[in-house]
Amino acid sequence: MGVDEALVATAVTGLPALRFYGWQGPWLSLGYAQRLDPERQAACEAAEVGVVRRATGGGAVLHGADLTYAVAAPEALLPEGLQATYAAIAAGLVEGLRELGIAAFRTPRAAPRGPARAFDCFAVPAGDEICVGGRKLVGSAQRRTAGGVLQHGSLRLAADPARAREATGLAVDRATSLAELGRSVDPEALCEVLARALGAVLGAHFEPSCLTPEERDAAAGRSVEPLRPAGKNTRGGSQGCPPQADT
Repeated sequence: MGVDEALVATAVTGLPALRFYGWQGPWLSLGYAQRLDPERQAACEAAEVGVVRRATGGGAVLHGADLTYAVAAPEALLPEGLQATYAAIAAGLVEGLRELGIAAFRTPRAAPRGPARAFDCFAVPAGDEICVGGRKLVGSAQRRTAGGVLQHGSLRLAADPARAREATGLAVDRATSLAELGRSVDPEALCEVLARALGAVLGAHFEPSCLTPEERDAAAGRSVEPLRPAGKNTRGGSQGCPPQADT
């Protein structure tokens, strides 16, 4: 996730980026302002669940059985305002999923949010989030900086491992995954379809590329320098952990 931060720093120069990545083992990502109580932290350690804090807000997400996406773009490239940007990116994700035959839809903007401080990102869908059959499939969060926008999120490929889910205390039956929907989708094919759909939304054509040395250095810095409150945070944080490899 340090890479996501590095990409939005580059994006303010006018170069958008789209990133897909996976995780080695189970990891719990906390929203920027979330607290992890000692009991839950001890349970995560016992179950070998890593913990990382995101630069974006929102509730906690258990990674490992998901595909994580990140859009980093100059603010001028996206619709004006948080909600409009959120809706545009959600529309691209839905279009890509539907191209694969997955009956995804965006929740109404006025959808209930549940408890104001719900710990679990997937507990209740917020507006403009992506569900199938009434259950949340994709959870996303956004951060806006001076001239740049980062939106990243988790698309659930399979159910979370029971031991990791129990350790983190996340809901069992309020979300869904492609596997639980009976869909087996090759991750590379999924990335290609989503890249095309999101590129159409952003008016960009994405091609494979590598991080610059500056981006790698900035991302690696997150493993030794904790994330501290800074900038303007919106929807949706570091016990410094190394960035995970792209898939």
